[in-house]
Amino acid sequence: MTFLDMPRQWPGFLTWNRGEVGALLRLAGPVTGLALVNMAMSVTDTVMVAGFGPEALAAVAVASDAYSIVFYLAIGCIGGLAPLYAAAHAGGDGRALARLRAAGWGVVALLALPTFALIWFGPLLLPVLGIDAGLVASGSGYMRAMALTVLPMLGVAVLRTRLTAIERPGAMLKITLLAVPLNAALNQWFMHGIGLGVTGAGIASLLVASLTLLALLIETRRMGDTGLARPALSDVREIFRIGFPIGVTTLAEVGLYLGATLYAATLSVADAAAHALAIRMAGLTYAAYVGLQQAAMVRVARGAETAQSAMALACVAGVAIMAGLVVLAEPLAGAMLADGAREAARTGAVLLLLLAVADLFGPAGAVAAGLLRGLKVTRPVMSVSLFAHWAVAAPLVLVLTQLLDWGAVGIWIALTTGTVLTTLLTLRVLARRAQA
Repeated sequence: MTFLDMPRQWPGFLTWNRGEVGALLRLAGPVTGLALVNMAMSVTDTVMVAGFGPEALAAVAVASDAYSIVFYLAIGCIGGLAPLYAAAHAGGDGRALARLRAAGWGVVALLALPTFALIWFGPLLLPVLGIDAGLVASGSGYMRAMALTVLPMLGVAVLRTRLTAIERPGAMLKITLLAVPLNAALNQWFMHGIGLGVTGAGIASLLVASLTLLALLIETRRMGDTGLARPALSDVREIFRIGFPIGVTTLAEVGLYLGATLYAATLSVADAAAHALAIRMAGLTYAAYVGLQQAAMVRVARGAETAQSAMALACVAGVAIMAGLVVLAEPLAGAMLADGAREAARTGAVLLLLLAVADLFGPAGAVAAGLLRGLKVTRPVMSVSLFAHWAVAAPLVLVLTQLLDWGAVGIWIALTTGTVLTTLLTLRVLARRAQA
């Protein structure tokens, strides 16, 4: 049975192959761990910057979000290398691998200048978009340090893509785990020891990114994943063809959640607090199944008959996450929002239940998107994500909050609707792809 046979036998799609399940989990585990470690680094920066006061925290948050928007689009483009590299590696095509390594670095070179410029000149551009000029000025040093940071991070992204494609993500996790305490120590030194304030956090990020890039270069050389050949322009074009829609898809999802966070802050204190809890839990649960998405993509690109196993794992993950959130919703909201009003705790519990509904469907949508990426099909998924999140969910937020005055509950009904719709439409794309 091949991948494309799966949707024609849809009633049996929950069956799986033990060997393939093991292969998926060996890939998904480290990738999930990597996402969680990256979140830990972000939380570390937030906690340490908060010591300088709310204005400094807000300034860094604005600069960090602007950086993230540019970076997500860039690494999405780099992600187009993954299915090509995985297929070449599975086929033992050394010449193609050498050519694709060079093409990957070529993509990094093409992305470096525009990403650097957008972030470096962010302090000039953001006030034009209506962001408070004083707030932007407070974080300008941090933002320009992050403009330099994006350069080694693009290199890190291409090496991580290659290591995932050859099914060796464990090395990335080990290196990134070491980066967390190093990042905290350098933050302390630059921010307080030298007295650079929030700018020091950006300089610390630059050093950590540079050392991570060096460590990954050493690791890829140790594994024998080295050697360059003259890159083909067609390879560079293909990477962008596959990768650009991945970047836009990520921005469509992340952008809506970032916007929802800013919007929730304009509502009541209880709504803002409850939303903050739900959005943090959403980050954790998404990391729990994003690894399956990457694993499904790599296994399909390598020619494995993985679709049924991957979809079965997605369903198991969805049920498990939903059950955990249902059980923990009330006690977790009560514990985390105990210092606030009782209303915030009640609202928080409702939001976690809505997140549970979203996460029942989310893993299946993520894995379906991963399977399609493995087949180099990314544009339809981009269209689905833009439609579900921005044509449906975003307007629904306004209807439920402004017209019905449902506050944060209205926001999360809309976000859940966007996730469910994205999953259903992505599964439809997958089925149509198989029947073509």
